[in-house]
Amino acid sequence: MAKNRIKELRNSANPKITLKELSEKLKEKGLSFTDSQLSKFENGTSTPRNEEIWGALAEIFNISVYYVMGYDIDEKELTDLFNNLNSQTKILSDEYKKDTGKAKNPTIKELRQYVNDNQERKINEDIKQLNNISYNLNEINRKKLIEYAKDLSKLQNFEKEKAEDKK
Repeated sequence: MAKNRIKELRNSANPKITLKELSEKLKEKGLSFTDSQLSKFENGTSTPRNEEIWGALAEIFNISVYYVMGYDIDEKELTDLFNNLNSQTKILSDEYKKDTGKAKNPTIKELRQYVNDNQERKINEDIKQLNNISYNLNEINRKKLIEYAKDLSKLQNFEKEKAEDKK
């Protein structure tokens, strides 16, 4: 787990908040923690059993729960990712409704099945097309086609490895 930011947030508050004051603010939210417990939390020697504390601390300092917990989050990047995900899901949902003739929005399970079925259908179409091409080739060109396909597969694996090395 990331190192939490409780101490950093207490000390950067204006005015600074003592452990006793933080304990009082948490009591106002219905959570009871001693100064000693809070000290252990902020130093990372103990973790709260009650997960509500993270939400209460986020409210007190007016920031996200994940930031209090010590995770770095670029809120703009996160918002962009969610917007992109929503956009892609809407496009997929619209395609599903058009293809199936259903008016209601699909469940996640239905979308997953729809995507899997489409991928399988596309692969089967590609296999049929390759079979037709292969059937019309002479023996020498058929062997060349197979070698070319193997080379493409090796190239793809090489590109994946290269991309993973950059990470």
